[in-house]
Formats: sequence, C-alpha cells, structure tokens
Amino acid sequence: MTTPDLMARRLRRASELAERYPHAREALEFYARLIEFRGGKPELRELVIAHGPSLLRRSAEEDGEAALSFYERVLERLHPPTCQAPYSNLCPQCGQLPQAGVLHAEGDGTALFLLCSTCLTEWQFPRGQCPHCGDSEIAFYHTDFLPHIQTQMCDRCKRYLHIINLARDPHAAPDVDEIAALPLDVWAIEQGFEKIQHNLIGI
Repeated sequence: MTTPDLMARRLRRASELAERYPHAREALEFYARLIEFRGGKPELRELVIAHGPSLLRRSAEEDGEAALSFYERVLERLHPPTCQAPYSNLCPQCGQLPQAGVLHAEGDGTALFLLCSTCLTEWQFPRGQCPHCGDSEIAFYHTDFLPHIQTQMCDRCKRYLHIINLARDPHAAPDVDEIAALPLDVWAIEQGFEKIQHNLIGI
C-alpha cells in the first residue's frame, strides 16, 4: 500500500532524476503524473493524450493496442489482484512478475529483494539466481553513468532486469529509478535480451 509519505518521496525522486538525466525526463515526468493518478479509463486516456510520450499519445488518440495495454497496466496497479503465488519469483501479494531487483543493506553486505511490477510489494529472493528461469548462469552490467543501478542478465533464458542498490544510494525510489535506466535497457536489448517484465510505462 502506498502511503502519502511514500508517494511524496517517489514524486520528489522523479523530479530529481528528471533534472539529473535529460534522456529520461519525458518518461519520468509522465510517470510522476501516473504516481498521483486515481481515476478510471476515460481520465487516463485524457492524461495520456495531454502528457504522454508521443508514441503512446498517438496510440491513445487512435484507441490502439499499445494504449489499451497501458490502461490495463495502470488500472491493475490501482486495483491489484490478490493471489497466492506458487513460485518464489512471483509477487506473494498479487502473483505478478518483478519489475526490478532491490539491494537493501543487511549486516556487512546486502540482501536482494524483488519489486512487484503491479503492487510494488518487495520480497526476498536468492542472489545469484535468475528471477525468470532460476538458472545461475547470470552476468551483471553497469555503467558509471548510473552507479547505483546494475543490470542482471541470464544467458539461459535471455532475460534481464535492473537492480537498484539502496546501499549505494539510500535516496533511490526503486520503481522511479528503474525508469531512469533507459540506457541500460537499450544496451540489454541490443545484446539480444528481453526484460522480465516491462515497467508501468511499457519500457
């Protein structure tokens, strides 16, 4: 459940990252509007047409498939299902796939948690294991441009997800910072990998 304090922190972080990373400004400013959104499909369509990225805006104007899928994701986040997940890589609250990983400081090191793409629940998950297929043949990529974010890639299933390290940047808001990682998405896709689960705005 998103508390007012948590919502305010996510909004502040979106504004901060939009200033810091011009490449992701449009996506982050739009995402900030989605954080506050509490309407239905007609209001969401109006929001997309007024403020959405160009491709999504065009799809909304034409009632295209991309816009319809987007509405479904947003409205599902507002009203997430309740589902007992049968596997440890699925959210224990609503049964959905993870959007990202989160490293929390624990003892002398860090512990990995997965972040739900729908209800933003976090749950602990073994390190060194692919959250999609469970294989241990994983590799990591990072850039000095985003020092608190790394991309975990699995050579077996060719899936990836971003991991936000809160030990390196305790001010990070994982769902917001994950959107700022656009250069890492581009790099991973160019290497032939597919994201485990798209974030709310479809990246």
